[in-house]
Amino acid sequence: MASIRKRGATFFVEIRRKSYPTQRKSFQSKAAASAWARRIESSMDRETWVDTRASNLTTVDGIIDNLVYSFKRFGLEIAKSKMTPLNQIKEYFQNWNIHDLTVDDVLDFAAERNAVVGPSTLQKQMYYFRQAIQVSRISLQEDVVDIAIKELVTKKIIMASVHRERRLEPGEYERLQRAAKKHKWIMLAVDLALESGMRMGEIHALKHSDIDYKKGLITLYRKDSKAIGGKRKTHIPLFSGVREVLLRGQNYFGSSGTLFHIRTAGAIGDKFAKICKEARIIDLHFHDLRHEAITRMFEVKKMSLEQVRVVSGHSSYDQLARYVNLRAKDLVGF
Repeated sequence: MASIRKRGATFFVEIRRKSYPTQRKSFQSKAAASAWARRIESSMDRETWVDTRASNLTTVDGIIDNLVYSFKRFGLEIAKSKMTPLNQIKEYFQNWNIHDLTVDDVLDFAAERNAVVGPSTLQKQMYYFRQAIQVSRISLQEDVVDIAIKELVTKKIIMASVHRERRLEPGEYERLQRAAKKHKWIMLAVDLALESGMRMGEIHALKHSDIDYKKGLITLYRKDSKAIGGKRKTHIPLFSGVREVLLRGQNYFGSSGTLFHIRTAGAIGDKFAKICKEARIIDLHFHDLRHEAITRMFEVKKMSLEQVRVVSGHSSYDQLARYVNLRAKDLVGF
């Protein structure tokens, strides 16, 4: 019988079985510790347990590490938005032999994640899981992750992201300003998003060297699955509104490196969520500001479809259409 003891912030598991070497492992949560203990003891009961310490690639966490290495060997970085769900898979299935993994094990993981994330986020995580197994080139009797994904799709538990139409309502911008208080930098990020339509990650990565005031252009490196390295170099106009934000924030931005002195792009979203809560603004995401900005390009700036597409970076008009959220009440009188 496995013993689980709490040690500080971790849970320590120890399994002692006759004819087997003692197994010990620490986990961040009791649920993960219990799941690992059940898996090890079950495989020992079936006499299928294999000491994986000498062959880490046969464990799920070893397979995830292998996926990461498959990118790093070519000098390619994996985005934090992908590394976070991969690390969550590693933590949950720590030291689990891939050959012992069942469809129910994968569905249990999906059920736990489904309780805290949306359908599109869960879908991405499951697809990352499947990719890791494919890259490992391990021959399996059945691809339990792929089978689990098909079941989740059939039950409509995972699906594409839900189309959002949320825009700023009258008075919400002013409420955000008041809630931001001394944290002026978050409103600089908000204003850049509203004036340029840039994504949160693009704003976080923006460098002084990317801004050419003479030519009136901003250089961005946007995701492109067809480009070498997964990103393509592109330019967007340096709108007068963006110039004004840069001038207003020059004391904060400094004169070198990136404009925002924060470690991750996610910190922008986290701070925005906090000021929304403080301002009692419901269901407004930082990415909704991109929708607002693109819609204003049509409504206020009277830009053409092609002009907006150059700024937004969308590869098709169908993709761009998802970001144009005209309101019926604003069309009255036409």
